[in-house]
Amino acid sequence: MNLFLLTRISPFVRRFLQHIETVGLPIAMAKAFEDCNIHLVIKGETTGWNTPGKAVLFVGDHRSGFEPVPLMAMLGGFKRSDLSIIAIPGIGAARTFEMLDGKRGSSYTLPVLPSLLAKDRKDIWNHFLFYRLLHSTTLLTRAVLKAENLRVLSEAAQLLDHGYVVTIFPTGSRNADIRGVWQRGVGEIVSHLSATARANVMIVPFRFESDYSKYALAKAFLVRSVGRVPKQLTFTLCLAHQATCLDLLGQESDPLVITETVRKQYLENFI
Repeated sequence: MNLFLLTRISPFVRRFLQHIETVGLPIAMAKAFEDCNIHLVIKGETTGWNTPGKAVLFVGDHRSGFEPVPLMAMLGGFKRSDLSIIAIPGIGAARTFEMLDGKRGSSYTLPVLPSLLAKDRKDIWNHFLFYRLLHSTTLLTRAVLKAENLRVLSEAAQLLDHGYVVTIFPTGSRNADIRGVWQRGVGEIVSHLSATARANVMIVPFRFESDYSKYALAKAFLVRSVGRVPKQLTFTLCLAHQATCLDLLGQESDPLVITETVRKQYLENFI
């Protein structure tokens, strides 16, 4: 059942889309979760970032590939629409944002592409093969792709300078174990922060407990879309020890050292 058909037959979907136009996707998403009987439980401190304008870098696990959706609902519940998620455009949660909000959906994504999608990569037999075929005319060479990704990470730092929420999944793939080596994106972002921002930007490690399921989420939305009340769901977001970039990292400027420091903190709290 596609979105166009649901819009025609479902008052819930019509109200949801109208709400998006009125208040924006994050706040509308928070209300939709409530209407779908989904409770977001947060374990951890929120006072450092739960109002608009407080800069925070969320760093977390990407097991389902759909974590940005409940994260957006959570932030929308705090009336925060100043957020952006580092992700591959056009798939997963990024695609959902683009589909639900044709005008601004793409603005919630800072687009990056993994090296597996480099135009001049010889071994193309991986889980991005379909994406590669679909976007074959716009793929970048490895050198250009790397430069573009670094530009996007620098843009993320600028957003943090202006008090935004930025979310990054440091393994770079939902198929990668969070306990393994991280990509250097966290370090690249922090290394580009201004001195003032370092003292203000909070680093917040997070992960969803096993009660979160993107399939349960999709089912709840579908059940509500056809006029029924879904069974109550609880999705639990766990937040680890939080600190400003300055407190955790000092004046460290090496992206690899920064990334490894944050990785160790994450593992100490969650693994």
